Amino acid sequence: MKFTVNNLEWTMAFTDADKAFLNENGNTILGLTEYVNQTISIRKGMTKELTRSTVIHELCHCFLFSFGFCAESYDEEAVCNLFGSHADAILDLTDKFMKERGE
Repeated sequence: MKFTVNNLEWTMAFTDADKAFLNENGNTILGLTEYVNQTISIRKGMTKELTRSTVIHELCHCFLFSFGFCAESYDEEAVCNLFGSHADAILDLTDKFMKERGE
């Protein structure tokens, strides 16, 4: 699925569950947002509830990056304001992605 956030084009897609998703500590992760190529990968084979939660989580990373936030600059009020302003868009994108999956 392709979508745009703050004039940046992103792609979100499911990835086979057997593909290794590991963080820097070697722990398995459920989704991955890559800022360099503006892609979000979501692991296949999860429950509907876990998939939805993971999509929302990864979209939050996407929105933070797209609006210029980086880990060193997080300000609690600014982050809350960002999600307060864009929660509907995040949930709409989540619903569209889940619908493509047939759920």
